[in-house]
Amino acid sequence: MARLTVPKKILFSVLVVTGAWLGAEAIVTHFYAAELRAWDSPPPAAQSGAPNMQGNAYLLWEIAPGTRYEQGVSVNINSVGLRGPEIEIPKPAQTRRLLTTGDSSVFGFGVQDNEVFSTVAADKLGPKAEAVCGAIPGYSSLQSLNLLKIRALDTAPDLLVIGNIWSDNNFDAFVDKDLLATYAGHRDSFTGLISEKLSSSAIFRVIDWRLRVLPQAREVRKVGWMQGNGTQNGLLGSGNQIGLRRVAINDYARALEAMVELAKDRGAEVLFVLLPNNEDIAGSTQPENLQNQKAWEPYREVMRAAAARHGAPIIEGAELFIETGIPANELFLDEMHPTAKGHAILGDALFSLLDEAGWVDGGQVMTKGTGSALQELTDPFVAGNRSPIPGGAPAAIGGNFVGGVVQNVTEEGWIQIDAIQPGDLNPTVLGSTKLKTAGSFQVPIGNATTVVLRAYIDRAGDGPDAEDPLFEFSSTVLQLDDAEALEAAGNLVMDFKANTIEMGGATPAP
Repeated sequence: MARLTVPKKILFSVLVVTGAWLGAEAIVTHFYAAELRAWDSPPPAAQSGAPNMQGNAYLLWEIAPGTRYEQGVSVNINSVGLRGPEIEIPKPAQTRRLLTTGDSSVFGFGVQDNEVFSTVAADKLGPKAEAVCGAIPGYSSLQSLNLLKIRALDTAPDLLVIGNIWSDNNFDAFVDKDLLATYAGHRDSFTGLISEKLSSSAIFRVIDWRLRVLPQAREVRKVGWMQGNGTQNGLLGSGNQIGLRRVAINDYARALEAMVELAKDRGAEVLFVLLPNNEDIAGSTQPENLQNQKAWEPYREVMRAAAARHGAPIIEGAELFIETGIPANELFLDEMHPTAKGHAILGDALFSLLDEAGWVDGGQVMTKGTGSALQELTDPFVAGNRSPIPGGAPAAIGGNFVGGVVQNVTEEGWIQIDAIQPGDLNPTVLGSTKLKTAGSFQVPIGNATTVVLRAYIDRAGDGPDAEDPLFEFSSTVLQLDDAEALEAAGNLVMDFKANTIEMGGATPAP
């Protein structure tokens, strides 16, 4: 038998290794198909404790499939984690789909499935139109961007309706870009770029899923979308304000740009909805210069500029609401969530725009845009030119907080503090925060003037349930009708051992 030369030995070794690798790839592809699908687009985890949501390494949090009950209405979440009925994929012929993005105001907090404005518009357009609700409570534009990449655009929308603004402009305890980079941000971080280079290998994807993605999703755990969503000890929910927007204004502009380009790449048009809030109605009779002092106005200008740049229609929600002459308390459940009547107004406007364009029959809604380049912007509110809240951060919408110090906690576990409306059998949760240990806390309460507090010791850190200790502080009603009362309510001592609240007696840590 002839002896192999060195080059032939090397070639033979390469062929053997390559054959073994391809064989291993085939085996992994066959036996680990579910994990390979999950690596590319992690499916929503099963529900285990509404109203909290599940952690997701690419999205930070998401809604679990099933039926939820919020504000006295049922909310149906389908198998891909979006509100509404199951979505047929591939999309049926002749169907025209519109897909929305945004937070709880677009999701339809407090209204029935069929009352959400996108569904109102689709129903009026007729059987050829279908609305897919891609809005998730608490989502910023960066979260929505990742959701589009990994799941939502698979629904093949013909129109992307972008409503992201409130979560982006909100001052909170974390910056989305930083946190999404920590959790890999679906290939947008440095780690994600490396993953993309190796992603052709099934073996790599399975290892990456088990060692990186799945543990990160478990670490994020569950978060409540109405919590402070801080980042204490690597988890969301500490509620410690840091004086920064969740999405900086230039990152917001770039995110809107990326969402438009993604839609265009999929053959979809784009439309923007500029959401209204309670203060638009309450302040509509004030001088114009006061209106321009609102902290969300710079973000509205960014959305208007994006619409003009791409020739996309924009629905000005505040103008629509003001024109109706309907009182704010009939249009909003609170400072920012529209009632069914408010959603109907937005839905009618969306229907009229699409109907006039003949959209269900293939008509176009976009025109030629300005094509102007993105400008680098300065956000004046980040510098603190807004009324301060305890801790020194600029106020978000509503702006009011209660807070202080928690002491004498003898149980082990996360401390969840809820601010609720007093007196109701099923009280409305105005805001929540979560602490790892006793110490300083803050709870956002919007514009509420009467508040009571309750607290849970979440032993497992997976969201309060019936087995976790509950501390009721309902005997102390916080009256917040003036500046002095608000100041006192920002300086409380919550004593878990005595089950009491002392007004104005704490010195919150910086």
